[in-house]
Amino acid sequence: MNKQKLLFIFGIVLFVVAGLLLVYAIWSFTYCADIISDAKTSGQLAASGNEYDIMSFYMENCSQYFVYSLLLAVMGLLLQKKEVVGSQATSVAIHKMRNIENDNELDEWFEEVNADREMES
Repeated sequence: MNKQKLLFIFGIVLFVVAGLLLVYAIWSFTYCADIISDAKTSGQLAASGNEYDIMSFYMENCSQYFVYSLLLAVMGLLLQKKEVVGSQATSVAIHKMRNIENDNELDEWFEEVNADREMES
C-alpha cells in the first residue's frame, strides 16, 4: 500500500472513532442530566448555590468526550487535506521535472520545489 492510501484510511478511522466518541458524549450528557434532575426532584440537590458542583459534574463526566471527538475529527480532516495537497504537489513537481533541459534549470527547479515545500509547512 502506498502512503497516500494509508493516510486516507487512517483519516477515515479517525472520523469513525470521533463519531463513536460523539455518540458516547451525547449519551453521557443525557445520563448526567437525568441524574441531576432526579436529584433536584427528590430534594437531594438544590440548584441555587450548587452551580459549581453541577458544572463540575458535567465537566468530569461528559465534556472530555466532546473535546476528544472534536480533536479526532479535526485530525482526520487535516489528514484528508494533507493527502489532497500532497498529491497535487507531487503531480506539479512531476510536470515541472519533465520540462527540465539542462543543469541550470535543474537548480532552479530544486529551488522552486523547496520554496513550495516551505509554503506548505
